[in-house]
Amino acid sequence: MNRAEFMSRLTALLQDVPPAEREEALTYYNEYFDDAGEGNEQSVIAALGSPEELAKSIKAGVSDGGNSGEFTESGFQSYRQESKNQIMSTDQHGSGGQGTAQGRPQKKPLSGGQIALIVLLAVLTFPIWIGVAAGLFGGAVGLLGGLFGIFVAFLAVGVVLTVVGIALVVGGIVAMFGTPLGGLTLIGGGLITTAVGLVFVWLMVLVVGTAIPALIRGIVNLCSRLFHRGGEKA
Repeated sequence: MNRAEFMSRLTALLQDVPPAEREEALTYYNEYFDDAGEGNEQSVIAALGSPEELAKSIKAGVSDGGNSGEFTESGFQSYRQESKNQIMSTDQHGSGGQGTAQGRPQKKPLSGGQIALIVLLAVLTFPIWIGVAAGLFGGAVGLLGGLFGIFVAFLAVGVVLTVVGIALVVGGIVAMFGTPLGGLTLIGGGLITTAVGLVFVWLMVLVVGTAIPALIRGIVNLCSRLFHRGGEKA
C-alpha cells in the first residue's frame, strides 16, 4: 500500500465523521506524509497502522473529546486522555524526536557554534578560492592572448597575399604589352593569390564575429559563477 491508497481508504472510512473534523484529519495526515518525505512513506504507514485502525481511533477520539484535542499518529487524542503514542524517531523525521504541538517534526535551527564554524571555514578557505579563481582567470587570459596572436598572424598572411596578388595582376597587365603569354601567367597567378588572401581575411572576420565573442562570454560566465559561489560560501 502506498500513500495515495492509504489516504483514499482513510477518506472513505471517515465519511461519517463531521465535515470539519474529517477535513482536519485528512489535512493533518497529508502533511504528516509531506514532513516525512517520499522515501519514508512505508515507515509512516507502518507507524500509523492500517487505515481501518486509524479511522476507528479517530472516530473514538472525536466522539469522546469533540473539538478538545489534537490529531496524532494514532488518531484523534482528547485532552482529557493520557498520551498513548510517541513521536516518530529521528531516523524518520530528522528532528531528534521533537515535534510541534500536533506531533509533526520541526526543523532544528543551526546553533551559534555551527554558524561560527561555517564562517571560520569560509574565512580560512577564502584565499584558496581566490587563488584558484585567479589561476583560472590567468589561464583564460593567456588562452585568449594566444588565440588573438594566431588571429593576427592569419590576418597578416591574408592581407599580404591579397596585396601580392593585386600586384601580380597589375604586373601581368603591364607585361601583356610585351609578352602576352607571360602577362597572362602573371595575371592568373595574381588572381589565385588574391583569392587565397581574401579567403584568409574572410575567415578571420568570421572568427572575430563569432568565435571570439563566444569565448569571451564563456570566460566571463565562468568567472562570475566562481565568484558567485565563493560569495555564497562566505
